Amino acid sequence: MGRELLAVGRSRAAFIKPLLSGTVSATAENDPTTVATMAIAGATTLYRLEWVLVLLVPMFATMQSIGTLVAGHARLNVQGLVRRRYGRTIALLSLAALVSVNVLTLAADLEAGDASLALITGAAAQYWSVPLVIAVAALLTFGSFDRVRVVLAVLPVAFLAYIVAAFLAHPSWPAVLGGLVPSFSLTRGFLVTLVAIVGTVMTAYGFEWQTVEIAKDSPPIRRLAGTSLSSLPGIVATLGVLWFIVVATGATLGVHHHAVQTAQDAAKALAPFAGRYAPDVFGLGLLGSSLLALPVIAATTANAIRVTFAWKGTLDDPPRKAKAQYAAIYACLALAAAFSFVGVPAMALLFAASIAAGIATPVYLVLMMLLAHDTIALRGHALPFWLLAGGWIVTVAIAIAALSSVATMIA
Repeated sequence: MGRELLAVGRSRAAFIKPLLSGTVSATAENDPTTVATMAIAGATTLYRLEWVLVLLVPMFATMQSIGTLVAGHARLNVQGLVRRRYGRTIALLSLAALVSVNVLTLAADLEAGDASLALITGAAAQYWSVPLVIAVAALLTFGSFDRVRVVLAVLPVAFLAYIVAAFLAHPSWPAVLGGLVPSFSLTRGFLVTLVAIVGTVMTAYGFEWQTVEIAKDSPPIRRLAGTSLSSLPGIVATLGVLWFIVVATGATLGVHHHAVQTAQDAAKALAPFAGRYAPDVFGLGLLGSSLLALPVIAATTANAIRVTFAWKGTLDDPPRKAKAQYAAIYACLALAAAFSFVGVPAMALLFAASIAAGIATPVYLVLMMLLAHDTIALRGHALPFWLLAGGWIVTVAIAIAALSSVATMIA
């Protein structure tokens, strides 16, 4: 009986862990950077870019599945594989792309967390940076990897606030549904916003976190096909929430031509049209997204640095056994906190982080796709041809969008 119960417990754990991993890695993409980008998209294009969110579901699922299979077969995350297979120089280039975007995103997300707490409490935003950084550092320092993952998996409940905000905004639903029909423009604003949306959803840190979790859990090879689909519920929920943010801001900020320059603009502008509680609702969702993203980005960045320089220790180890890795976590958080005192408007910093991610992410995806073809890295296993073909289509599409945006900004 005891053995049977143990077997059942292990079976449940084998199912729940990948589901938690998939949920966290997918919903972590709904960080304040993403919230800001969707708010700006709704305010500037109303519902014209809703179709992009629908298209991103198969794109996101494809790349997440590839990352899961690569890490599952190799028993190592993508950055670690890059270091092993392509050497330190290429690994440093990959790390530079990842860290530069991550630190900028950390700073933007921290500033957004400050703004959300200011909206909810009425206290000045600058008072919240240090407490938020300390809270995130404490969670990563004193919580085991699995406990941190469980905490982060609960936080997406706060995203329900955006759904409430969308209905409070009383949008024109025929116009909303019309936004699901693809439309395109070669104007600078349209292309930059398009790349920002793709960049903020298809971020390298989200894919890297997924491969870190899969490599740590090391699911049996026979379960990898099912594990690769574990992110799908989180992906659908994530992009559904983003759709509601576009609807809410399009129906309020966009229709009434309100500019979005700060997080307070995105929330407070809802008040005259969506009721007295709309700012609190928006602020609550923004806080939840910040608390979810900050630990994920900080831990992913530190882990990428660790594997690149072959430092000892893992995310499960206490600081005394992984001093360099925890030092990297604290340094990233401290740098992000320093940015928050510079005075750059939160929404501008958030949108800039999305554009930077849209440009840097293709570098990470190309390396991941090369590893997906590498049977030596995958210990003799091969990924399905149709999945590899889909991965390259997604990678090329994102690279073209990024180059088009850069060309438009330079022109």
